[in-house]
Amino acid sequence: MATSISDIDMGATVWMIASTALVFLMIPGLGYFYGGMVRSKNALSLVFLCLMALAVVTLQWVIWGYSLALSETSSNPFIGNLRHWLFLDVEYTPHPNAPTVPGIVYAVYQCMFAALTPGLAIGGAAERIRVLPTIFYIFVWTTLVYDPIAYWVWAPNGWLYKMGVMDFAGGCAVETASGFAALAFYFVLGKRKGFGEEKWEPHNYLNIILGCSFLYFGWFGFNAGAASLESGRAGIAFMTTSLAAAAGGITWVGLAYRVEHKFSSFHFCSGAVTGMVCVTPAASFVSTWASLPMGVIAGICCFYMVEANLRLGIDDCIDVVAVHGVGGILGVLLTGIFADKRVIGLDGIESAGGLINGNGRQLYVQLAALAASAAWSFVISYILLKVMNYIPIFRLRVDPDAEEHGVDFAELGEAGYSFMHDVVQMHVDKNSKRASIASSFHETASIQHPHKHMPMVKEAASSGNVTAASVTPPQTSSNTCAYPL
Repeated sequence: MATSISDIDMGATVWMIASTALVFLMIPGLGYFYGGMVRSKNALSLVFLCLMALAVVTLQWVIWGYSLALSETSSNPFIGNLRHWLFLDVEYTPHPNAPTVPGIVYAVYQCMFAALTPGLAIGGAAERIRVLPTIFYIFVWTTLVYDPIAYWVWAPNGWLYKMGVMDFAGGCAVETASGFAALAFYFVLGKRKGFGEEKWEPHNYLNIILGCSFLYFGWFGFNAGAASLESGRAGIAFMTTSLAAAAGGITWVGLAYRVEHKFSSFHFCSGAVTGMVCVTPAASFVSTWASLPMGVIAGICCFYMVEANLRLGIDDCIDVVAVHGVGGILGVLLTGIFADKRVIGLDGIESAGGLINGNGRQLYVQLAALAASAAWSFVISYILLKVMNYIPIFRLRVDPDAEEHGVDFAELGEAGYSFMHDVVQMHVDKNSKRASIASSFHETASIQHPHKHMPMVKEAASSGNVTAASVTPPQTSSNTCAYPL
């Protein structure tokens, strides 16, 4: 495979740089998408953690992440070497996976994938996770989980790559890995306080739509950024992404309408994301028509997986397991069915295609990739979380009072909405007139700011728009409901 600088194409380079910017937009989009789905008292922390994931993984990627995940010189089938640590020799010479763009451009493009993935995973621990341990977790998890799986699937000497796995944009390393890491969070941290006892709904549907829009827009760069412009495969990836999102969104809305007899923007967003998750590993391997059944199948299966989690009492807080875990599995498997050797051959690559071309062996390869990725992600994530919980400074879950008052106040000392800040300030001013010095260290004070009382905020039910707010003085009883219905 050519990696000479003489093969660099300016059009392909500009497209990959533009795609890098598109994938970057997915990271704050993910924060807003998640933030709208949780209670208002926890929304800011999720946006913050998604941006922190970008910062932390960027450092990790430069230090050794890129070299471990995509080394083209390592002969090890399981992990890369450190030839490119601190981005040494990552300059103009192309990487074998992108022979027409400078190596540094490809490295930065892949950095956005690595930064997005732990942001997906920590959604499984939303509303009950501390910030400092999460930052540490992101760095270590990316090194121990994301980098090895990415190497297996995409590096020239990765064992799954050599087996012939088809995963164009991250069905294994991004979607399946993040979904099973979120499942590990559930088993280690347990359910949120009050789960199954109170009716919980998203607090801000506009933020969900905004976040979904960013994800929708950015996913075009995510799936089509590394595809060839000259052969038309980038255009195919663009269209399969759009069609799968449309099919998944409409399918999910239809299934929900049968139950609720109402149309829902939230259900459309969930379905659209599910469709894009499913088509991610197949984006430039399948014909355009194949993304339609992929979106429909993903919409149906993931919708009922969400229902199954609720019936089983699994607190899949933001549906990470149901959407990204199950959606990623479906995508990798369906790629083995719908991969079309004619489409792959547009770049001059010889391929036997998938099951539709009579190549049943490809399904076994896809299954092996799924089993390895899911098992590695879950087991390593579970062990990492268990070990961290034994170290007090890295204990992951916030204490019960902090969880009830909200992670935003407890961990950031900030509010996501101005009305909540006003409510807190009124409460502090009222109590400061009559409180003694000792009362400032009341057991319901913030973890980071023990002089601040964190009141429980009750919000009126209003389809995501706050219509009224009242303050309930802090109390130790667990019967007080702080959730915006």
